[in-house]
Amino acid sequence: MNNILQIASNKFDSYFNAKVVRKIELLLLRAAVFSFILHLAIIYLGNNFTYFQHFQHSYLKAIYTPFSFILFYEVFLLIIIIPNSISEFIGKQFEVITLITLRSFFHDIADFNTSEAIHFQNPAFLSLVYDLVASIFMLGLTIVYYKIYNSSNNKEVIRELNQFINIKKVVSLSMILVLLVLSVTSLFNWSVDMLEALKINNNYPNPNTVFYEDFFSIMIFVDVLLLIISFTFHSSFFIIFRNASFIITTILLRMSLTIEKPMNYIIILIGFLFAIASFFLYRFRYIHHKRDI
Repeated sequence: MNNILQIASNKFDSYFNAKVVRKIELLLLRAAVFSFILHLAIIYLGNNFTYFQHFQHSYLKAIYTPFSFILFYEVFLLIIIIPNSISEFIGKQFEVITLITLRSFFHDIADFNTSEAIHFQNPAFLSLVYDLVASIFMLGLTIVYYKIYNSSNNKEVIRELNQFINIKKVVSLSMILVLLVLSVTSLFNWSVDMLEALKINNNYPNPNTVFYEDFFSIMIFVDVLLLIISFTFHSSFFIIFRNASFIITTILLRMSLTIEKPMNYIIILIGFLFAIASFFLYRFRYIHHKRDI
């Protein structure tokens, strides 16, 4: 068993070293640039030629497309840092959810009718305000979280055994496969729904439920699996509580993807605050426990 884990660990290290990750980053950035130009061209055709009228949209809509590629890259990074530490893993989840919120603004601003009066009774305007305010709060809480994390010199208090790290690398490799399959199936389903929506110019698919809803559902079970496995290596009450609180945060983030504004953002912020409070108390207990020894 240990030999199999070590082989998988070596594969992970060779597949996802800094050089390979950089190549993937450049590939996705090139795809983002190409998709941005292509989307602009499609909107131009829709706005100027009757035959392509189903593609008629604001040019701002094109910003949403390359941002989706950037967000996908962040999800990829989220998966490959699983072996690092659960604390860093949760911090990356904060980043992904914050970027999803920013992407929502780009999606909503393209549909905003500037000819309408701008006031707080306008649901479309309120939606934009929710996106901006929520993203600022998420950014601030993410900074606070990393401040607590960096106070431990980027190292977990409990030094994880090599065997547990190797297990997490196997989980990460498995999640890469899940990510690829989920991306293809989600893109296909989104394309079908989008074509139907374009025909009637209505019922456009929610961008946050495409791919990310299923992905975060899977991540909940991955978190639980790693939590259970970690019990065999260290079962301190405080570590269990911290890790369990991170799972609760992931569940709340998943719930937010299918809830209407502004309640979705309220749930996200509750998740952020719960994780930060749990992590802070955990660090506080550890520091003071060391002083008492």
